[in-house]
Amino acid sequence: MEIDDFPSHIIEEIKNTWETWNSSRLSMDSLHLNEIEEMNLDNIQEG
Repeated sequence: MEIDDFPSHIIEEIKNTWETWNSSRLSMDSLHLNEIEEMNLDNIQEG
């Protein structure tokens, strides 16, 4: 089965879901990185 075989509204829904998942994953990763950076700064200041 080809992706073109799906109705266009289904393709659009999949695309939107994919983009939403990817953007939220990106923001979660960057949030996590910010927390790690803050912990590292705290450790450097304490040490």
